[in-house]
Amino acid sequence: MAIESPLFQSAMELLGHSISHYNGKKELDRKLLILHLANAVELILKDLVLDSGESIYKNAKETITIQGCLSSLKEKNVSLPYLNKIELLIDERNALQHRFGSPNELTSIFYINIAQEFFKSVLKEHYGQDYDEIISQFADEIDLVAFKLGAPENDQELEKLQELAKIHPLGALLSAWSYFEKSTDEFSQEVGMDFRRRPFVMELQAGRLKRFGIDVPGDLRMNIDKIRKIRNMAAHGRGDPTKADVKATIKTIEEFEKYESPRLYRRQFYLSQATLLDSIC
Repeated sequence: MAIESPLFQSAMELLGHSISHYNGKKELDRKLLILHLANAVELILKDLVLDSGESIYKNAKETITIQGCLSSLKEKNVSLPYLNKIELLIDERNALQHRFGSPNELTSIFYINIAQEFFKSVLKEHYGQDYDEIISQFADEIDLVAFKLGAPENDQELEKLQELAKIHPLGALLSAWSYFEKSTDEFSQEVGMDFRRRPFVMELQAGRLKRFGIDVPGDLRMNIDKIRKIRNMAAHGRGDPTKADVKATIKTIEEFEKYESPRLYRRQFYLSQATLLDSIC
C-alpha cells in the first residue's frame, strides 16, 4: 500500500493537526480534535478500500460512508482494530456536526488514545510503517513533544508531567496514575501475586506488603490514598484536577518508588545467589 496516496497523506495531516488541537486550551480545540480524528479515520478507511480493489464512489459525485467502507473491508477480510470504539468516535463526530457544544477533556483523552492505537496497528499491518516515524512528518515537533509527555516510561519522564500539567492537568494526572499502576502491576507479576481480586492500593493500605520487602510509612500510605481519590474523581468527571494535584501525585509516586527500589535490588541479589548455588550443586 502506497503512503504517497492523497487519501493517506490527508489522513495523516489531519491526525497531525489533531495533536495540535489536543494540546490547545480552548473549547473549540476539543471539538476540532474529534472532527479531525474522525475524518482521519474515514480517509484511511477509504484508502484501504481502494487498495482492496473496490471503488469508494456510490455515484459520480458521492463517496461511500464510513459504514460502507467497513462493509466493503469486511467482505475483503481486511482486519481492523478497535472497531467498536472507532464507531463511537464517528458517532461523536456526527453529533458534533449537528449540534452546538464540544466534548469535555476526558472525552478528548479517550478518543485521541483510541485513534493513536488504531493508526499504530493499521500503519504496521497494512502499510508496513512505524507510527512514530510517520506522525513525526505530519505533526508540529513542539506539539508532538508536549503530547508524548503524557506517556511516561520512567521516573525522569514522570517528572516531565509537571510541564504537561501546565497545558493538560487532567491528562497529566491520569498519565501519572497510569505510570503508578504499571509499576505496581509489574511488582505484582514479579512476586506472583494476583492483585485483581485484592487491588494493590488496598493491600498497601492494609500494610500487607511487608512480606514482599515494601514497608511504607503510614503518612505515605495516606498520601497514596489521597491521590487515588483525586484520580477517581477526575476520571469520573466529578472534579477538575489542578497543577497542584498533579505535583502532589508525582511527588507521592516518587516517594513510593524509594521504598520499592530496594526490593528489586534484594530480589536480584537472591536470584543471583540461587543461580550460583544451582551451578555449585
